[in-house]
Amino acid sequence: MNKITTLCLCISLVTVFSCNPESKTKEAAVPTNAELPSDEELAQIGIQKMGEWTSYWTSKGANLDFNNFTLAQEHTYETTEWPGENLVASESPLKEYQIPHPGKEGVVDIYGYKLLLNEDGEVSYNTDAEVVYYKPNGMRERLLFIGPSGVFEDAVWISEEELLVSGHIQKENGFSPVLWLIKPQEHKFTVYENSFSTPDYVSDSFLRIKLKNLNFPSETSSE
Repeated sequence: MNKITTLCLCISLVTVFSCNPESKTKEAAVPTNAELPSDEELAQIGIQKMGEWTSYWTSKGANLDFNNFTLAQEHTYETTEWPGENLVASESPLKEYQIPHPGKEGVVDIYGYKLLLNEDGEVSYNTDAEVVYYKPNGMRERLLFIGPSGVFEDAVWISEEELLVSGHIQKENGFSPVLWLIKPQEHKFTVYENSFSTPDYVSDSFLRIKLKNLNFPSETSSE
């Protein structure tokens, strides 16, 4: 075999090896360095989308940088859902405050259970509150429920998979801001409590600012 023939054979072998599908598959399988955001990072993104809520609590003295929140609870829950249409009628003043899913997969409601409207549109209060997800398949799923110690005040979809709900809870030393990070597809939620606490707070005070078109009673509620 002469030198020219040997050189051609080497070039052919190199070409075949470089085009080997198995070699390409291995190369494509190398993981990238991209990482999904942590729950803490997701919560911080959500906080930045709720300017009205953060401004209100800041005016009360709270620091809503996420560094001032502490992980309080983590829950994996069983789905609680049942057939049911959206209970907030299209003509209800609460309708505009429901939170549409960014992928057009239904809407979330955080006020319809807490706030009861009579025929004249006057507001009264249910003791408890819930976050309910109305799905496009005609089902409604309860994502959160809280008793009289807390109120859900605002909410925002961070992405199609994560919902952040904000509000407060009342403890012995006063009222504190709280965040609930919910992942409906994974049936998980995480609770973060802020270190700030104040006795100088009325439980429906933010709702009166947020829900401007509602006919609230003349005296603020102390629930």
